[in-house]
Amino acid sequence: MTKSDLKHEITIDELRKHDNDSDPWFVINNQVYSGTAFLKDHPGGAQSIISAAGLDTTDEFMAIHSETAKAMMPGYHLGTLDSAAKIALSEPQSEVASNEPRDAFLNPRSWTKAVLSSKKKISADTIIFTFTLEHETQTLGLPVGQHLMIRLRDPVEREAIIRPYTPISEMNSKGRLDVLIKLYLEGDIGGKMSKAMNSLPIGHGVDFKGPIGKFTYLGKGLCSINGTEKKVKKFAMICGGSGITPIFQVFRAVMRDKDDTTTCTVLNGNRLFEDILCKEELDALLWGNEDRGEVIHTLTKAPETWKGLRGRINGELVQKHCEFHEETLVLVCGPEALEKSIHVALKEQGWNDDQILFF
Repeated sequence: MTKSDLKHEITIDELRKHDNDSDPWFVINNQVYSGTAFLKDHPGGAQSIISAAGLDTTDEFMAIHSETAKAMMPGYHLGTLDSAAKIALSEPQSEVASNEPRDAFLNPRSWTKAVLSSKKKISADTIIFTFTLEHETQTLGLPVGQHLMIRLRDPVEREAIIRPYTPISEMNSKGRLDVLIKLYLEGDIGGKMSKAMNSLPIGHGVDFKGPIGKFTYLGKGLCSINGTEKKVKKFAMICGGSGITPIFQVFRAVMRDKDDTTTCTVLNGNRLFEDILCKEELDALLWGNEDRGEVIHTLTKAPETWKGLRGRINGELVQKHCEFHEETLVLVCGPEALEKSIHVALKEQGWNDDQILFF
């Protein structure tokens, strides 16, 4: 991830001059990189880069980014921290003492801790984890359409495990946070985060950071995408499995506002009927909003009694239910294979990339 011939040393003062939103530098394994080129098109949004400006982001970067992303980093390598900078950056940052409780729980530049208060199993492999925030009147501080990161430590190797999630809590809920997580626990190939979350005892503290994401729904059809506002008349929402969680958050915001004339079509793909997440909540939101909202489920292994659609979400299904329109924004979240196939189908049907947003 470095330029082998680059020997430039960077001081802490030089690094801190780039603790800003115009030319942010960040640190990975004591190596300094420029984040400026990522401000416009980073999948996590510009805020994820700005939030790391001037900081050591080793754990977050190594845990979340792919090998492809890591291979790109030599092109943005600026140099190595000098000895004094390494010491300064390793020291915990002091906070100004205050007796006033924070209004919002999340902080984009530092990890904050909430306590696991309950686990509710809603299917064979899906649990709602409820966390208690710092005080009972504290809000989460997460805009609609954004997500947060959860950090745990591997119980054996002690490496940081970090994954992004979208809570299903009400945005104005106080003192608590609900996160729906589909667990992958089978054999040795089970997910590290799944195993770590599943083993958490009630009362255990968990680290959170955020908000992150390039999309925010501001209400009444107005969206912000990487800081640029865009007005839409309709959302075509395509998801699979636990990809419903960010979709659900936006859908709920639209349906709850009776003055919001934006319409939504949700295409939700799953394997089994019991795999459909948030179904009761989606049905409740549709009650009385049938003129503005539609939720279509399709199952690949449906029971004989199933009266809905069968099979995977594909281009034909998308074309039938998501008619192309310049003022429609397509929101997509699901397994990588679904996202790739839907992207191809949408492009073939004439959609532009600025009309498609992947969570």
